[in-house]
Amino acid sequence: MSDSSEFRVLLQKNEVRDLSGDQIDRIVEFREEVLKENEIQNLTRLLSPKDFFEGHVLDVLHLEKSGLISFPCLDLGSGMGVPGLLYALLFGGEWIVCDSEAMKAQFMSRMIEKFGLNNIRAASERAEDLLDTQKVGSIVARAVGPVLRIFNWISRCSTWNNLILLKGPKWAEEWAEFQKTSSRSRLKLAQHYHYQVGEEQKQRIAVRLIRN
Repeated sequence: MSDSSEFRVLLQKNEVRDLSGDQIDRIVEFREEVLKENEIQNLTRLLSPKDFFEGHVLDVLHLEKSGLISFPCLDLGSGMGVPGLLYALLFGGEWIVCDSEAMKAQFMSRMIEKFGLNNIRAASERAEDLLDTQKVGSIVARAVGPVLRIFNWISRCSTWNNLILLKGPKWAEEWAEFQKTSSRSRLKLAQHYHYQVGEEQKQRIAVRLIRN
């Protein structure tokens, strides 16, 4: 039996921002597509209505609420399309959703076509290769590694300035470790947006880093 009705209730009750009936329908349909694709390739472990809502949807809703993004935006290591594809599905904006695994990029391409999304494309290139020729307003990264690793990937490219990271409660430790490296003077913490998810009030943060 489908659990989409349970998932729909969570979307209707969310307190981050009001969603229209059309937006809710799109999120429900997107999750159903992810569940089907997850039987073919590993897209996510967060499959239940509660886990998908708290682990994926709320990140996108809070990212939009944070106001940190400048377009066009590159979603680095997008995986199944969160946050970039799901953001575009709900709020639009010009996006490149990038994942070096071809099957994940192919899934995102099918979703872009299925939902008739404009101003978004999926790429299976490495982000640093894309950035050689593509200027972006922001790079967004979620669950792809610590800030030093991400910065090392993209530091040679001059086509970006804003780096938006979605992080958990250990962000302060991660940033402190970055401050001990030789790259510490090359990034500055410009803004941050704290939020909590779920009954457990899990701590999360969106940070905007800029080049020094």
